[in-house]
Amino acid sequence: MVEVKFCGLTRAEDAAEVLALGGGYAGVIFAGGPRLRTPAQAVEALRPLLGTSVRRVGVFGTQRVDEILEIADEVSLDVLQLTAGVDRDILRALRVRFAGEIWPVAHTQPGASRSAIDPIDWLTEGAAAVVLDAAVAGKLGGTGVPLDWEAIAPEVARLRTAGRVVLAGGLRPDNVAHAVMRTLPDVVDVSSGVEQSPGVKDLQLMRAFASAVRACEV
Repeated sequence: MVEVKFCGLTRAEDAAEVLALGGGYAGVIFAGGPRLRTPAQAVEALRPLLGTSVRRVGVFGTQRVDEILEIADEVSLDVLQLTAGVDRDILRALRVRFAGEIWPVAHTQPGASRSAIDPIDWLTEGAAAVVLDAAVAGKLGGTGVPLDWEAIAPEVARLRTAGRVVLAGGLRPDNVAHAVMRTLPDVVDVSSGVEQSPGVKDLQLMRAFASAVRACEV
């Protein structure tokens, strides 16, 4: 079963919709950009998910390990998604001190079949999953740029021999089924593809996205 992560949440009503749709993950951004939240804002945005099975994901950029862990504790995060500056030392330091999942992001050129780095190393170093997202100059994510799903399909299959794969980058209700069928990821990650404006979700688009993913499971 492919799980859905709705990312870039800024409003409690959008988090409530994630729960209603059976979403597996809900993400808040601490890595900059128009969806940036403070820890206090993130707590409010994710409040409807407390005590539920939806796992709370914090998306981090260049923060230090101690800062990441402080935010994770304040927001009660279940997953740390690391979009920049990931190396073995950071991964090991977080792994020792954080009880939840860690997801490094491998940025891949939209026309390329593989990342410039080898994310399978992260999986063998203790990451719970690797996020595949499009590489865009000056951006850490949330750009809405899709990957070449046909080209990366063999890479996704290779990575899944070691762990789980989260597919991000330009996913929308009208293309997610194609992306899932070509790459067979464990999780699909959507943000701008279901928005009215940055950080403000369109509930109809969220529902259409979830329905398209469920249709792939029939």
